[in-house]
Amino acid sequence: MDRFILKLSSTATDDLDQFDDKVVRTILKKMAILKENPFPMGKLIKKIKGKRSTFYRLRVDKYRVFYSLEKSGVVVLKVVGKKDADRFIKNL
Repeated sequence: MDRFILKLSSTATDDLDQFDDKVVRTILKKMAILKENPFPMGKLIKKIKGKRSTFYRLRVDKYRVFYSLEKSGVVVLKVVGKKDADRFIKNL
């Protein structure tokens, strides 16, 4: 049973449109974990430090899913490749 609602921002939706179908299915499968528990055990989740707001990163192969928690649930902000992750964090 899902405990959290998973919402995609328009930016995250646009990001997913840029990837091929196989990659999108893999990312969506991993993002489903966030519905049950936005803080699963292991090294998949990392809190982004040094920012006023609380942001988290989910690692999916060569891709990173950035999200935040709100009262309504988990909001996916951006989906980027590993190479672009640092640039996104700096611009938060």
